Amino acid sequence: MADEPGKSPERPAASDPQAAPGEAPPSKEPAAEEAAREAAPVVEAPRPATVDDVRSLRRWLLVTGVWAVAATAIATIALVVANRFDEEELNARTANQIRDVQGRLEDRIEDLESRIDELPTSEDISDLDNRLSEVEDRTGTASDRVEALSDRLDDIEQRVETLEQAEETTTTQTETETNP
Repeated sequence: MADEPGKSPERPAASDPQAAPGEAPPSKEPAAEEAAREAAPVVEAPRPATVDDVRSLRRWLLVTGVWAVAATAIATIALVVANRFDEEELNARTANQIRDVQGRLEDRIEDLESRIDELPTSEDISDLDNRLSEVEDRTGTASDRVEALSDRLDDIEQRVETLEQAEETTTTQTETETNP
């Protein structure tokens, strides 16, 4: 019984001359000791790995590696699909913004074109310039005439004053001659 694994060797009896000094004498109840030994867990000594164990371990490591690669591939595909969806959504938003801006620019361009269409042509401006030149010439002529008329008016006023003074002098002399 002493060679069975998991069981401790039997202790020598107290009367055994080979008992170690300082060791407690065995209990007097061998049945209690026997029951305690049977209730104790059996611990087997580790055995060395065999070739089959190494092959099995290698096989499971290979399976684990394949699963890891598959999980990485699935995660990468999911990330690419998610990014593509985000890019498509971003592209759609950008396209809508571009359409809005393009519509506003088209409206502004139409407004400017209508304003430009209403503006006078270069021929109209040339005609207007010619008319303004004519008006300037006429104004210059009218100004000269007004100045000449002003001079004539001054001359007439001068004559009227002279005549009025002469008449006053004549009236005064006649009054003096008639009233001595």
